[in-house]
Amino acid sequence: MNEHAREKRLTQILDGARNCFIHRGFHASSISEISAAAGVSVANIYQYFAGKDALIIALIELDLQRHHSLISRFWSSDFSREAIEELLADIFLTPEGHAVAVLRAEIASEGARNPQVAKLLRDSESGLISSVHSKIREAQTRGQISSDLDPVAVTARLSLVFEGLMRLYLFSPKDGKSLIDQYYRQFADALQLKS
Repeated sequence: MNEHAREKRLTQILDGARNCFIHRGFHASSISEISAAAGVSVANIYQYFAGKDALIIALIELDLQRHHSLISRFWSSDFSREAIEELLADIFLTPEGHAVAVLRAEIASEGARNPQVAKLLRDSESGLISSVHSKIREAQTRGQISSDLDPVAVTARLSLVFEGLMRLYLFSPKDGKSLIDQYYRQFADALQLKS
């Protein structure tokens, strides 16, 4: 199988697994259900993954990459209300965004049970925090935000606000616009922006 076909099949399997995990959770989803959702044979899944745990880890790694990408785009913006709302709309105003929130809750639960997942999440969080500290310092150097701001305190506040709003979004997806507004107000206050 050529590399393009292999990548396409891998994506197909991961998409099927992701769909199952979002709707049924990691532990309630079976390999046969994932196979049906992905439109591939069970044997085909095992050509790519040693088992369901390997699929879970692969999906968690993909989710973490997406999260890091969002954070990078966030801190590369001009911090205007419009820019931040546009970035957050992909999460808080779409069915796909709600699916991400559901999957992230499932990942957090898995981290409490599985030491390998817990380590993956801790390592990712550590890298993400370090990256945000750097992005804040860069914004300070550009004069975009006050040099008096403490990157550690700003990162902690915004992280806690975002995670809290994601939890609310899980149960109230219709409140997406309000959640975006709440986040932007916290963001503007933390960075001492004129909103």
